Order: sequence, then structure tokens, then C-alpha cells
Amino acid sequence: MSLDKQGEDQTTLSGPVAQKAKAHRFLRRPVLTGAAALALGVAAFGAGQILSPSLSTAQQIKTEAPKAAAMLPGFADLVERVSPAVVSLEVVAVAAEEGPSADDLEGMPPQWRRFFEQMPNQRGNQARPREQRGGGSGFFITSTGYIVTNNHVVEKAKEITATLKDGRELKATVVGRDERTDLAVLKVEGGSFPYVQFAPEARVRVGDWVVAIGNPFGLGGTATAGIVSALGRDIRGEGNIADFIQIDAPINPGNSGGPTFDMSGRVIGVNTAIFSRSGGNVGIGFAIPASLADRTTKQIIEQGKVTYGWLGVLIQDVSREMADSFGLGSDVKGALIANVTPGAPAAKAGLKRGDVVLAFNGQKIEGSADLTRRVGQTRVGEVVRLDVVGAKGVRRTVPVTITARPTEQQLTQADPVPGADAAQPASAADNALGLSVGPLSAQARTRLRLPANEAGVLILEVDPDSRAAERGIRAGDAILTANDQEVRSAEELDAAIEAARAAGRSFIGLFVQSQSGGGGFVPLPLEAASKPEPKK
Repeated sequence: MSLDKQGEDQTTLSGPVAQKAKAHRFLRRPVLTGAAALALGVAAFGAGQILSPSLSTAQQIKTEAPKAAAMLPGFADLVERVSPAVVSLEVVAVAAEEGPSADDLEGMPPQWRRFFEQMPNQRGNQARPREQRGGGSGFFITSTGYIVTNNHVVEKAKEITATLKDGRELKATVVGRDERTDLAVLKVEGGSFPYVQFAPEARVRVGDWVVAIGNPFGLGGTATAGIVSALGRDIRGEGNIADFIQIDAPINPGNSGGPTFDMSGRVIGVNTAIFSRSGGNVGIGFAIPASLADRTTKQIIEQGKVTYGWLGVLIQDVSREMADSFGLGSDVKGALIANVTPGAPAAKAGLKRGDVVLAFNGQKIEGSADLTRRVGQTRVGEVVRLDVVGAKGVRRTVPVTITARPTEQQLTQADPVPGADAAQPASAADNALGLSVGPLSAQARTRLRLPANEAGVLILEVDPDSRAAERGIRAGDAILTANDQEVRSAEELDAAIEAARAAGRSFIGLFVQSQSGGGGFVPLPLEAASKPEPKK
């Protein structure tokens, strides 16, 4: 029986400069903590009006008198109706036994610390498998026993037990998992089960009341309430899920995989992570949106895996500085193509490094994560229209046929193959950006995975006080283009700098191939760069 009240990939580039990590924790490890006291502050406004002064006038903003407390929602009926569809999961996994960590040894007397630090060596550094237990949450989406949960709850499980509200304990098997969305589907047998449905995406708004039900700290079915705090949160920076729902309903370790409901009893999200410095709830939780969870779980049930659309590009956000360096205007948003995989749909459609994708099937692209999500959700074989602007300002609409995303192994094999280096003069020249560059040797091309016909110069030295150093450019990296112009010598790089100045640009966009294996556009300011003195 349904419990519904109404009856009803692309790679996102971090570039040579590491992005600032966002703090979040997955809700997995069961830890018992003490109760915390909450202090509630109440403020009263005398006449029901707020006066907002400004420099010239004091504008009076009228507000309605507070409504009766009886208008606040009650959650008991909702929780009673949907909670039978929520299950607690106990997971038994096998993990390699390791030596003590630094955290384990903290505060230990020195003589004991030395003893335990040597333990792995005494065992010959051979890790032994050990049994590990954990907990999580899940919920039925069909009467036939399909359960949704998080991938990180069950990814290493050898045994899974689902405990229902009526106390029954049922063995669950994994139907399929998807690491990119962190979703998994389980199956239990034993008759007909109460289930819930996913809510349409358009129904979720910031400020809506929500109820989260799960298994925090292994305590079993627990309901908490709050509101939708924000939509479209990108907490991973990896481009996998760029539109988490942020809620302030308290969720804790063990809530992973549990549902968040709207007031009609539909699932608006799958609880996945919290923002916390302590590991406990601080009122910032994140749920995978129902629209994504619905599509993903249906594919897992139907085919045991999830197939993603693929464009075959390496992309990054368009910063204000990069937009200026390309002469696109500071208000341009989109996804900047940093590289195109040979033979991929993007390559066949004529897209190239330096193009900026502005719209996808007529819908504006807000950034690289937005394009990644839209392409990943596109059906394989579908032809989409991309509105693109090149580095020289030429706009065009490009039809692209989306294909299935290859495996990680296939993507690795598609990387450019290093080739022999062409003979180049062994000279270097300082330039106005605080860089010293020279020709790319065969050894450098091999290390940077650059083919023989790829243009570029090797960065030999970086002024530690320069903006280039500040933005993560290091000696050993390579510059392939400057403002979308190939550079093969220090003189060509200097010419590109002067051309950017002559065009009135404040920034120059360099495509930098990093030693770490990645590459991307890095904008460097020109106003602080002085023209290099002629060499004597």
C-alpha cells in the first residue's frame, strides 16, 4: 500500500589551483554522544512594525501581526503515516586491519606510544581482514521490497539486515549501486511492504517544512523536523551531484540513506551528509534531490546500473577574470572547455579548448557543475543544442549527439599518448608575468602527457611573489595557450601579453598543463605586470 497522502558526466576541473574544500561528513559511523541543551531566545517587536533607517530617510516597512501559535504545523499524523516505510539498516563489512592511527596514539605516554607505533612492523605489515559493523537508514519505494539507501552505507557490505517498524528483521541484498550519486537499491523478500513516493522537483521551495526519519546512532526510527534551507548546493566540488537540498532538520550519523518528507508525505530527498566540525548535527544537512534519486533508482532496478550521458570535455567555471581575458564581458556565465577528448561527442561536433558553453537546449548554464548535471541526465543517443561562444567572441549553436559515459579505465586509455619531441632551441626568457619559460623537452612532454604536436612552453621558474605563484602555477608546469593563441616560445608568450594589453584587457588567460596531470585556464592580471626589460 502506498503511504502517499495524495495517492500518487563530464569531468569538472579543479585546475592547477586546488579549490577550497568544503567541510562535510557522510552520516555513517555510529557514535554515542551525550545530550546537548538548547537555549531558545525570543525577541518581541512592540507595535508589529520594523523601522529601517537609511542615510536620507527612514523607510517604514509594515508587517503583519504574528499569527496564532495554533497555526504552526503538527507532524504526528505525517510521521505515523510514513514511518512504516522507513527501515533501519545494520551492515556487516570486512575491512583490512591496520596499525594504530595518530589519533589512537594521541595522549599516550611516550614509552607506550613507541611500542604501538612498532606493531605493524611486528606483524610484517600484513593487514588482516576484520569484521566491521555500521548502521544506516533506508526506505521502501515499492510494495515488492525495493529499498533506497546511500551507496556509502552498503558499498563494502557482506551482510545487510533491514529492521522494519513492526520489528521484523529481514536480510537484504544489493540490487545495484552508483558511486557518482551515492545511491544504492536493496531488495528484501517477505510479502507486501508499505512504501512512499518521490515528490516532483518543482514542489520543493526554500522555507518549506520537512520531516527527516532515520536511524541516528543506531537508535532506530527517529523523526526530526525543520525547513528547506537552500537548494542547489554543491558540497563535493566533483561535479557528481551539484544540487543537494540543504535542510536544518537534525540529522546525524546513521541517518544516511533515510528520507526527508514534505508535508504531504512525499520524499523530497535522500539524507546523505552533514556539515560539521564535530561529527554531530549543527543544523546543516544535505539530501540528494528526489528527482535525481527517482531517475537513478529506476535505472538500477531496471538494469542493475546507471548509464550517464557523456560529452567528453574537461570543463571549469568562467570566472570574472577569465571572461575579461577572453573579452566576453564580466557578466558571462557558463562552462569553459579546458580540454576535449579525441573521438568524443564534443570533438565530433567541433567543440574545442577555449569555447564557453552558454546554454544547453536553450537553458542557461550557470557553471561547470550545471553542465555536468544536464549532460549526465541526458538520454544516450539524444541530440542536444549547445550555445557556444569562442575565445574571440564568435557565437554559434552546435548540435551534439550524447553518448554513454565510458568506464574510468576507458577514459584513462583515451588520454593523449606522449610522443617524441621536436627539436627546439634550448633557451628561456623572462616575461612580464613573473615566469621564466623555455622549450618543451621530450622528457617534459612524457611527464606532462603531451603529444609531440602539442604547442606549449615549459615553465622553468616562477617568481614566488608573483600572482602566477599565488594562483598555483609551478615550475615544471607548461603553458599551452595564451588568450586562446598557441605559444611555442617565450617570444610568442610575450607577444600574447602585449596583444592583450593593446586590446584593453585587464587579464590574460593562460592554459596551464599541471604536473599533477590536470590542466585548465588560469587568468593572470596584467595591470601589475611591467613590460620586461630587453635582454643585454
